[in-house]
This record gives sequence, C-alpha cells and structure tokens, in this order.
Amino acid sequence: MLGKLALAGIKNRRRDYLVLLAGLTMSAAIFYMFANLATNRAFLNANAVVSSASVIFGFGAVLLILITVVYIMYANSFLLSMRQHDYGLFMMLGATRKRVGELVFLETLILGTIATAIGVVLGLLLSKFLVGFLLNALGLHLKHLTAFYLPAIVATVVLYVGLFILASLFNLVRLTRTTVLKLLHSDELANQPKVNPVWQLIQGVLGIGLLALGYWAMAAINDLQMAAIPLALVTITIGTYLLFRATILTIIRALRHTSWAKKRLNGFLLGQLNFRVHNYTRMLTIVSLLFAMALGAITVGSGYHRQLPLMAQRTGTYSVAVHDPNAHEQKLLDRLDSAYTATYTQKRQGKTVYYNAAELKRQPVEQRAYTKTGTAKHVSRQSFKAFQKSGIKDLDFLSLALTKAGSPYAPKILSAAQFKQQAGQTITVTTVRVKNLAQDLGTLKRLNQLEMARFSHPAEMTVGNYQSYTLMLGMFGGLEFIGYFLGIAFLAMLASCLMFKILSGAPGDQRRYRMLYKVGVRYHLMRHGIAKEIGILFLIPGIMGIIDVLFGLQMFKPLMPAPMSPYQGIGLTFLIFVGLYAIYYLITLALYWRIVLPKTTDA
Repeated sequence: MLGKLALAGIKNRRRDYLVLLAGLTMSAAIFYMFANLATNRAFLNANAVVSSASVIFGFGAVLLILITVVYIMYANSFLLSMRQHDYGLFMMLGATRKRVGELVFLETLILGTIATAIGVVLGLLLSKFLVGFLLNALGLHLKHLTAFYLPAIVATVVLYVGLFILASLFNLVRLTRTTVLKLLHSDELANQPKVNPVWQLIQGVLGIGLLALGYWAMAAINDLQMAAIPLALVTITIGTYLLFRATILTIIRALRHTSWAKKRLNGFLLGQLNFRVHNYTRMLTIVSLLFAMALGAITVGSGYHRQLPLMAQRTGTYSVAVHDPNAHEQKLLDRLDSAYTATYTQKRQGKTVYYNAAELKRQPVEQRAYTKTGTAKHVSRQSFKAFQKSGIKDLDFLSLALTKAGSPYAPKILSAAQFKQQAGQTITVTTVRVKNLAQDLGTLKRLNQLEMARFSHPAEMTVGNYQSYTLMLGMFGGLEFIGYFLGIAFLAMLASCLMFKILSGAPGDQRRYRMLYKVGVRYHLMRHGIAKEIGILFLIPGIMGIIDVLFGLQMFKPLMPAPMSPYQGIGLTFLIFVGLYAIYYLITLALYWRIVLPKTTDA
C-alpha cells in the first residue's frame, strides 16, 4: 500500500520531480564517466600521459564524491521542501509519524534508484559518444577506453543508492522530529542573521590572507611540487568562505540604505537576499571553486590544443618531406598553403648521400635560428658558402636522408657535373613549410600516412614539423582530454548544485509572491525582480571563480614549454564557458518562475 501511495505521490508531482530526476540523472552519468576513467587501470597504464595524471584523477575523484554528497543533499532538500506541507496534512488526517516516515523513505529511495539507473545508462551513452567526440576533435587515440566498464557501474550504483538510503533515513528522522504545525508552516519561517562588525572584519582579513596564500601556492608549484595542490585547495576554499561571510551581508545591508533600494522591487529583492545569502555561503563557496576548476580545466585543455601546432612548428624548418612523390601525393602537396617548397635530388651510395650544388644554390635550404637558451627564432636562408660551412651539419638537413637504423647518411655536395657522373640510388625529396600547421593538419596527416606506408622501417622517414606535432600530441593530448572532460563534468555539477539550492527555497517563496500579486504588484516586475535575485546568486560565485582562474593558471606555466602560455586565447574560452553558465541560469530562472509566480488567473 505504501508503495502505491509513494508512486502516486511521485506521479501527481511528476512535473516538479522531472526537474529533480533530470539533475540527479545527469549527476550519476557524470560520475560514471569519471569513474570509468579513474578506475580503469588498463586505460591508465596503457596511456602514459593520462597515467602520469593519475594524481589529478585522485584529487578529482575525491572532489567529485564530495560534490555528489553536497549535490544529493540539496536535491534531497528540494524534494523534502516540496512535500512537507503534504506530509503535515497526512498527519492531521490521522496518519502516524511512522507511516508517513516510511512513505518519505520510499519516495526518496524510488526517485534515487530511478535516477541512478537512468544515469548509468546515460553515462554509458555519453562515454561512447561524448568522449569519442572529444577524442576525435583532439585527434587522440587512447587505448583500452571503453564505454562499458563494470567496476565503474558498480561504483556508481553503490555510491548513489547508498547516498539515497542515507538521505531517506535523514528525511525519516527529520520528519519524525518535526511537529505537524511546523510542517504545515515551514514555508513561512524567515531567517534574519545577526551581524557582528568586529567578527566580520576579522573574517574578511583572514579570508583575504588565506586566498593570497592559496594563489601564491599555485604560482610556486615548481618549489612546492604536488604539495601546492592540496595547500591551494584548502586555503582558497576556507578563504572564499570567510570572505563571502564577511562581505556579502555587509554589501546588501549597505545597499538597503541607498535610493536604488527604494525603486520598484529592489527593496524586496535585497530583503530576500538578506535572509537567503547567509545560508547560501557554503554553497556559493563550493560553486565558486567548481566554477574556477571547470573554467580552468577547459582553459588549459583548449590552450594545449590551440598551441601544440605552434609549438611543433618551431621545432624545425619544414613541415613535411615526401620522397619520390607520385601523382596522388603531388596533388596533396599542391593543396598545402605553402610558405616555402623545395625539391632536392639525392644519390645514396654506401653511407654517403650526395647533393647537387646547383639545386642547393637555386633552392637554399631553410634553417631555424635559436637563442642561447635553445628557444627557436625565425627561419632564415643562408648563402651557399655559409651553408657549406655550418648548415650542412644542421639536424633538419641531415634528417632528409636516414638509414634503416635511424642514423643520417653523411652528406656531401658535388658540382652539377660531378653529381651527374656520381653513381648510386637516385631519390628526390620535396620539403614543404606550410604557413599555418593547424590549418593543413588534415592534408599533412594523409601525406604522412602515405609516406609511412612506403617505408618498412619508420626510422628511415624524414622528421618534419608534422611528425613533431604527432609526438607532442601523444605527450600532451592526454592533458587536453582531461582538461575538457573535467571542465564539462564540473560545469554540469556546479550549475546543478546551485540550481537545486535555489529551487529548494522556491516553495517557501510562493506565498510571498502571491501576496505581492494580490496587493497589485505587476507581473513583469516580479519576473524582473526574480531574474535579478537569481542573477546575483549566479554572479557572485562566477566572479570569484574567474579571479581564482586568473591566478590559478600560473600553476600551469611550468607545465607548458615556451612559447605556450595558459593565458593565450583565454578570452574566447571564457566567453564560451560563461555562455554555458548563462544557459543554466536561464533554466533555473524558468523553473523558479514556474514554481513561485502565481497564475495570472489568480485573484
């Protein structure tokens, strides 16, 4: 009987529960994807860069579990707040606390089990398509990464079902200790926090000091090594919490004495924030940290993806070299946006490769200049005499002819007449330096594949910029993938946490907005007031998160060799991320409007 009643209650409020179910499902799906990567030892062991980032996965796994606990806590609060009045009515009609408690337990557990099951299925689909899309977009091929991984499924089910059992027990205890009168009037209780100016000043100074310590730890990662990450995480978390407690209420109360507070519903808005924000301090702290982590992860991932071609282009002079190109390869060469193309004839005999001096004069071999510290500079073309003295020993020129063992042939330059008479295997080598490696990656990849198919020994191949790019992609591509993946996961979790924290207070605001509507406040003014209130709650952690990212990117400077910089292209990344964050804001706003605003037909 209780099972039927619980299912009937869920069915009657299916529109409201659909929001809760969608959020919990996404949470379980994200956790499964992360658990799939974090627990798959074959995947971690087979991919060197991802394996070396196992510490990041370790911190991420712990953090994600903590976020999941907080998320389910607020989702559970949203669930309970919507049904408290109904449970109070059941008790007034004669139902015992025990039976109502069992009903609450069943409803919570049913919703949690459904959400977990759908979440695992969604996680399987996302692991297959989203992760696959990311890998294809980054040009990565990570081994042993499968969508279905049983230990990850078990970990997700055990965690979520276990947490929902605990949430059900929590609801049961809370309900049995709450009086019927309190349940019926739970949405009328207000919270007016007390403010102690001296204590707020101490909290503010301490918060700023801890934030400064955390930012310094991230910048000094070379000295602190891995200790920098937990130190920054702890100090920034506590510092943000103390700063929020010290400043937000003070700012709100100061605004209440301005002329702006007397316009339209601004005074009501500040009053709402005054008793709401104090209880939001912990949530705003968590969201600001998640915002920073998500934005930072995506920024670093996109930074690696954007700058790898540039870094590879500086490792040598030519992008690709093709030996004896056939008609198909020549078409591909013609398709490249070439900055410089040269074709040289080689004659190989013994351990020596011979070049025609006339060709070298007509098509000078390009060489890259380097600073004393080894940093690559511009590409230049030496005179033939200078090239004979020093350029002939340049690594790029030597790699135009490699033996099966991978060692270069000894180069020797002959006059046109001598070259014509010289015996040996004749080979033509066409070198191309493209203007922009990133734009021609597709064509270069095809040329590289055709060249590799012609050589049974990879060591014989000429090493150009594109080959350097593929090597670097193998080294840094795993970090790109981790950055994008963590960014997407943290964004979904942070926005969902904030959304449910806001929606958990929505049932209590229904009466206030109905009263405003009945005393003549226009409908569009209430909509605008709610938009401002929720906008502020989204804006506070967003601003703090951006500040954290700007300081936190210092941590990745030592991990990015010159000329790479974690700040390059940051504007576009920020814009895209803020756009996604704004979408969550609009979804939360629409749901909040639907819950709290009276129907226009109400008198």
